[in-house]
Amino acid sequence: AAAVVASVRFVCDRKSVKHPVICSESGRAIVSHHSVLIFEAVSAGQQHETPSDVQFLLEGYSEEARGDYENLYGAAMRGDRESCLLYVDKLKQRCVEGFKEGSLSIEQLAGVDGLCESVIKAIGASDPVLTYHVNLSVFTSIPDFWGIDQLFPIVPIHKLDQRPLARGILSDLTCDSDGKINKFIGGESSLPLHELNNNGCKGGGYYLGMFLGGAYEEALGGLHNLFGGPSVVRVLQSDGPHGFAVTRAVMGQSSADVLRAMQHEPELMFQTLKHRAEAQRNTNKAGGDKGNDKLVAASCLARSFNNMPYLSMETSTNALTAAVNNFGVYYREEAVAAG
Repeated sequence: AAAVVASVRFVCDRKSVKHPVICSESGRAIVSHHSVLIFEAVSAGQQHETPSDVQFLLEGYSEEARGDYENLYGAAMRGDRESCLLYVDKLKQRCVEGFKEGSLSIEQLAGVDGLCESVIKAIGASDPVLTYHVNLSVFTSIPDFWGIDQLFPIVPIHKLDQRPLARGILSDLTCDSDGKINKFIGGESSLPLHELNNNGCKGGGYYLGMFLGGAYEEALGGLHNLFGGPSVVRVLQSDGPHGFAVTRAVMGQSSADVLRAMQHEPELMFQTLKHRAEAQRNTNKAGGDKGNDKLVAASCLARSFNNMPYLSMETSTNALTAAVNNFGVYYREEAVAAG
């Protein structure tokens, strides 16, 4: 800001122009720092799978595409990297044309992508990039990324004493093909991240934080994807042993809240589904404890309506519940005990 004002003053003095009143729109710069979005990566995987049935892929190929495949196979066997890249591009283009014409199925097209990706990785032409599936909706929580290509700092918020050995992009849990983050600060197309096992990060969940999103993201998100807003906690500095305290905790919208906001009647829906489940059990089960089965079915349905639409994580849910039950004030050790 000082440099901008100094430049304006220099030009005005040079041209003998009266100094103007300078007004700037600095809302994002002022308030964006107050909020951090924390979300969990629940799994990670390769973007493509290598097809196992090459003969299935060849069905429906044009003669030109078959020729490209044979040339690609020969170049790969020779270790000719440049020719491999050339035939990969040709094969992909011909197969896309075949899919548009209806001669190739979408499964075959996906198989070709996987095959070409495997060849590229085998010859060392690209680094493997994993897709990390994160428990959020990009449209709900980070709408400016999709709408105006606004980039936000995104980093892991734990495992910081370990070097990240993987590269990854982020994909949300919705059905939107645009629900992914593949552009990052510094012009990067992937993030350095830690590897996940089948149960998340080794030693527990794997959490990331998105910073500088406190200006507009919360207001713009709305109910897109029917996820609702995330849970909110207010954190203040404290003289306690950990240096902070959570002074307020508010659970996010439940599935029933989201349905109600979309002009549905969750209470009526619950009763209807409950009666249908009970009727189905009465029809299919001649003996046994029907009363207990009805209670179990009703309990499962009630949880579905009362839980948040996000993928439920037991540890984080218990920690937030502890805060709510404790009048919104707790310290870190209570969260650990709750988990």
